[in-house]
Amino acid sequence: MVAKKNNYWDYARYANIAFSFGVTLTTGILLGFYGGSWLDRRWGTAPWLMLAGILLGIGLGFYSMLNELRVLERERKGRTTDARERDRTKRH
Repeated sequence: MVAKKNNYWDYARYANIAFSFGVTLTTGILLGFYGGSWLDRRWGTAPWLMLAGILLGIGLGFYSMLNELRVLERERKGRTTDARERDRTKRH
């Protein structure tokens, strides 16, 4: 029963990451678009700064997701190591 409960939490965490990634990516793209458009109008460089802003938003969104996945992977490895340690101490 405990294993099932942990699986639900794992699924919830991954769903949270997916949702967070979508929000982060959308926010980054929109901020890049509007910020780049504003700078393009101000400096007369249309559409180059808008495109650069969008690409920067996409890059930052993926960078954020990669960092979150690294943290989850470290936590998962830590839980696996802890479980192995408990199993080893139970046998002795």
